[in-house]
Amino acid sequence: MMIDLGLKNSALYAGCEIEEVAGRLNLTTSVAEAVNIVGRNILTIIDSAPAENRQEVVLTGPMAVWTYLVVFHQIVHRFSAVYYDDGRNGPVLIAKHG
Repeated sequence: MMIDLGLKNSALYAGCEIEEVAGRLNLTTSVAEAVNIVGRNILTIIDSAPAENRQEVVLTGPMAVWTYLVVFHQIVHRFSAVYYDDGRNGPVLIAKHG
């Protein structure tokens, strides 16, 4: 499974306010509020994925570090392996559970 943490992921940011300025998306919801919204949304995304897609997950996409931390916190024990892919160096293993 691949999860794009960029602001174009409407399922992840459902309930957040996002504006476009000169072709660039900006999150206008406060970080304190968005942390809870994104935390709830990622659980919905994971729960709706078929079980066979929940072995390995790759986190990717341009977004603030806090978003990666929130999503990682929710997924680390729900997948066998968690990878990070910055789009340049290929997936890097971040966590693995046997």
